Amino acid sequence: MESGNTRDKYTIGEVVEQLRPEFPTLSVSKIRYLERRRLISLSRTRGGYRLFSPQDVELLRYILKLQEEEYLPLKVIKKRIESGVPISTSGDSSGRIPSIIEDRTYTREELADAVEVENGFVDELASVGIIGRGSELTQRDVELARMAREMARYGIQPRHLRGIMAAVEREAALFKQILNPELRSGDERRVAEAMNKARHLASVDSRLKELLMATVIESFAP
Repeated sequence: MESGNTRDKYTIGEVVEQLRPEFPTLSVSKIRYLERRRLISLSRTRGGYRLFSPQDVELLRYILKLQEEEYLPLKVIKKRIESGVPISTSGDSSGRIPSIIEDRTYTREELADAVEVENGFVDELASVGIIGRGSELTQRDVELARMAREMARYGIQPRHLRGIMAAVEREAALFKQILNPELRSGDERRVAEAMNKARHLASVDSRLKELLMATVIESFAP
């Protein structure tokens, strides 16, 4: 539970005690409510007790600041957190929130809990390459799993997503081929510019597919 003088896990009671000087009305029940609304995703002990990492504590502090200082509804806060977009606040947490989200990692069991799916569903997503393509499972994998869960509601199972993943890889390979001279230049500035171009291409490609899909779907109706 402790490494030197730095704690890496806290119980819910300890978190309430730590944050109550800043947020006097904070209670255990309020934290549980935020977890039920999926604004925070916590690991648990084998006995089911919630455990907070330092990143979880920072994220909770950020949410509470937005509620108290910006009066934002939870739906808006949740949407911004999931997208990794910071919201300006007068506190000092605003600049750190993207890294808090980005740096959070999950085990497969924790990801399944966060998305509210069975462990087997997560395993299947990993087996077809939808998640787990990096060395660790991150917030991006959580969002991918949530989208896959939504697709599954309509009968589109993880194995059906293999074709989508293959299409993405083909398009990414095309972008890489176009940008390869800059990517392989060894010049940090040119490489950074190439990465920005790749992200722009991906954004345009996404919008193009959205419009094409809308056109095709309109043809469904007789």
